[in-house]
Amino acid sequence: MKQMILTMAAAVIIAGCAPRLATKVSPQLPLDLKPAATFAPLSSVINVPFELKTWYIEKIINQQLKNLIYECDTLSLGGMKPVKMKIWKQDSVTIGLEGNELTYRVPLKLWLQFSLNLSALGISHTEYQDVEASIALKFKSKISFKDNWKISTSTQPDGYEWLSDPVVKVRFVSIPIRPLGDLIISNQQATLGKLIDTAACSFLDLKKVLRPLWYRMQSPILVSQSPPVWLKLDPKGVSMTQLCGSHGSIKSTLGIRSIAQTYIGDQPQCSVTDSLPEFVNPAQIDSSFIINLYSELSFSSASELLQGMLRGRNFSSGKNDVIIQDVNVYGLEGYAIVSLDLTGSFKGKVYAIGHIGYDAATTTISITDLEFDISTQNALHSTAGWLLHGMILSKIQPFLRFPLHEKLLEAQIMAQKMMAHRELTKNVFLTGNVDSLSIGGVTISDKAIRAFILAKGSLFLSVQE
Repeated sequence: MKQMILTMAAAVIIAGCAPRLATKVSPQLPLDLKPAATFAPLSSVINVPFELKTWYIEKIINQQLKNLIYECDTLSLGGMKPVKMKIWKQDSVTIGLEGNELTYRVPLKLWLQFSLNLSALGISHTEYQDVEASIALKFKSKISFKDNWKISTSTQPDGYEWLSDPVVKVRFVSIPIRPLGDLIISNQQATLGKLIDTAACSFLDLKKVLRPLWYRMQSPILVSQSPPVWLKLDPKGVSMTQLCGSHGSIKSTLGIRSIAQTYIGDQPQCSVTDSLPEFVNPAQIDSSFIINLYSELSFSSASELLQGMLRGRNFSSGKNDVIIQDVNVYGLEGYAIVSLDLTGSFKGKVYAIGHIGYDAATTTISITDLEFDISTQNALHSTAGWLLHGMILSKIQPFLRFPLHEKLLEAQIMAQKMMAHRELTKNVFLTGNVDSLSIGGVTISDKAIRAFILAKGSLFLSVQE
């Protein structure tokens, strides 16, 4: 319940038969007046499309897998040991997409050295023989992101093809050893798959990609010079769809839930959230976005409108009547105060207190639930002026309305400017469109009546090379 916030300074001066209220009466809020409404800005989602071309993945993996990629001197295969093996990348790795899986083709050059037991004329000895061959290994890989921004890869062997037959030359005889080669390759494919997993993790560091964007979007964005209008994004959370592939690209969508607000005048201060939050994996990202616009109707403008409609008007009830000499409106502790300077059956200043309301059908702000403040009630009762109590308030109530058509038009133009293709930083662009405007609520400050305008549409952040 509101307590009285100002002391009463009312004096009743009797002048002839017309009661007169002191002109220096300070308004006091009634104890039973309901609290003023408050409104919190709405959050919504900025879409950040994420796309990775397969040719770029090929480029990075080929940079990672250079020259000699595997070497071992202690293999034991088919009862033979030790077997030495070296594997080089022979040609470029190629990558394709099959549904949501990446496919790799990895051309390799193999060198193996193993021992052969030879017997001749009852004499046996061991010779070490070299084998060279070319082979293309095939892999399939699923890549997903965990909620802690870690990459999860699952690369599995998917067969191979010999590009040249593995043979061993003993003296002047070539001995095919394809079955042994098959055994060696089948045992080593899992190891090579892990190498590909490591290479993939090295370039799919989404946190490294997103962090600069995360910092930049928290800096206020100047969207208009005259008057200065700022768009401020306050990110609250992140969601991300799982990766999927199509037409040579791996795609996903980041959804950054944030509160977008506008400020007129000086650049608003901001506190930057450093760490990226853990994200969730929804089936799809909400594509709608809301910019919280604030449009103000100054009390001087509101008072000017009321003065044009009410100044000089005569209101009567029975034998009593009053003429409004002046009218003003202002805010006090979240309430609307209407001051009236009266002559006639009553002379002096009276105060009415009410709430701010909004009529969506007519797009107008109005002052509702009017009642006199405590000081006015006491003075009116003291002078038998309570007879006019209901009449005055009911007569002026229809005039306490302020249309918002022009404010909505201004807000629409402002929102369209904000969502135009705008470069935030090098190669990072903000793009969007406005689908509708609505009033989310109205409130009152000590300076103006404030309308919360919701500009609904879609908003995207994109990185362009």
